[in-house]
Amino acid sequence: MKRAGALFVLLLCLGACSARRADAAAFVRVLSQNARVRTAPGPQYRVVYIAERGQVLEVVERATKGYWFRVELDDGTTGWVFGEQVVPFEVVEGEPGFFTRAWTATQKAIIGPSPVPYANVELSFSAGLFDREGMFLFRPAWLIDSYFALEGFFGESPRKQETVLLGGLGWTLRLIPGAAIGPYVSAGVGLAHFVPKQDAFTLPTRTLYALTAGGGFEITVKPRITVRVDFRNWTLFYTNESQTAQEYSGGLAIFF
Repeated sequence: MKRAGALFVLLLCLGACSARRADAAAFVRVLSQNARVRTAPGPQYRVVYIAERGQVLEVVERATKGYWFRVELDDGTTGWVFGEQVVPFEVVEGEPGFFTRAWTATQKAIIGPSPVPYANVELSFSAGLFDREGMFLFRPAWLIDSYFALEGFFGESPRKQETVLLGGLGWTLRLIPGAAIGPYVSAGVGLAHFVPKQDAFTLPTRTLYALTAGGGFEITVKPRITVRVDFRNWTLFYTNESQTAQEYSGGLAIFF
């Protein structure tokens, strides 16, 4: 009878330990300056993500050959990281609260990693308000590195009595490159060409210089779509004329 009781207690302990073990999640922390995540376990495969030093990634499985871990990225995709660049560890947690689970599920379902660290070209289209009137702008950019980019802009602001054609060149400085929600500052110089409509006989055709300064956010959502939000101040001037305008716009960006 005593033996049966002891066996029952042992089985309970093993069950509890197994349940506690099942709640353990495996992770790796990046030890090197950065770690390249590849499409397959091997240095010859394409890089899909670069993890920075100290970043933590959840482990999906361990490679059967070689010291590689398959990890899950923020957008739900997976890749392989070399074990010499990371240190594995486990986290055992109880049942997370409702808000924690809701935020984690939302983040995994919506937010994705930024494509900026791997891109050379950005093509974005923005629409919004320019001096309380509608505006449409196309903004192509050349990414010199993850922080700095040269950005062109051209488009128009159709108004009641005239149409303003905008064009120029500027720069963008990303403050946290690679972040899913990345702030940036920008400035530029260009021209604003005012074309009166046919019924606006009193307005002349004129061209003003344009200076812009401001910033915004890039928000990367799945599947790697980037939403762009801009807030800029425009100064339009020439010899005998000067005016300011504020831009509030949003749009989509594609990276290559």
